[in-house]
Amino acid sequence: MRRAFTYSRIVAWLKVLLPLAALALLSTLFLVPRSFDLEGAIPFAKVELEKRLRDQQITAPYFAGQTDGGHIISLSAETARPDPDAPDSTIAVNVAARIETTDGGVFTVRADQGEADGEFQEVTLEGKVVMTSSTDITVRTETMIFGLEEVRAESGGDIAADTPMGTLTAGRMALRPADNSDDIYLFFTKGVKLIYTPTHATR
Repeated sequence: MRRAFTYSRIVAWLKVLLPLAALALLSTLFLVPRSFDLEGAIPFAKVELEKRLRDQQITAPYFAGQTDGGHIISLSAETARPDPDAPDSTIAVNVAARIETTDGGVFTVRADQGEADGEFQEVTLEGKVVMTSSTDITVRTETMIFGLEEVRAESGGDIAADTPMGTLTAGRMALRPADNSDDIYLFFTKGVKLIYTPTHATR
């Protein structure tokens, strides 16, 4: 009788101990290795996350809008991605911008790179920046501020331009409305020099 009682108690204890042992084994397999690898895994995960965020980009982004005066502004690029040093800004590669004025004028700008501010009100174009107009004027510069909410384009420094009258150099170029009107003009200031080249030779 005592032997049967002892056997029953052993079976009862085993029913409790075996599941607990199984849980202990599972915790050993899953919890312990994770605690050991935690310090080594965090730097890797951080680097991998930063790389993924850095590599995130949009292919062929396009923006278009109309000013209060009816002028149309558009902007496109080959790729665009967040600036790793300023997450609120966007860096675009191979940028193409276009302005179509209400009087039929067209201005196009191409640049190696552009950076838009967080509010997307303007883009700073850099690299080889070239602006052409429907009046056969081509302007070359290294930096240019291009407005996205209003017709505004300003060079960040010296410019060189080819015009129907000849070659022009200046310390600054600005594309904007004149005075209080909504007519758009190109302005050249700061040491403007023009080398006049006659279109037709005279006798």
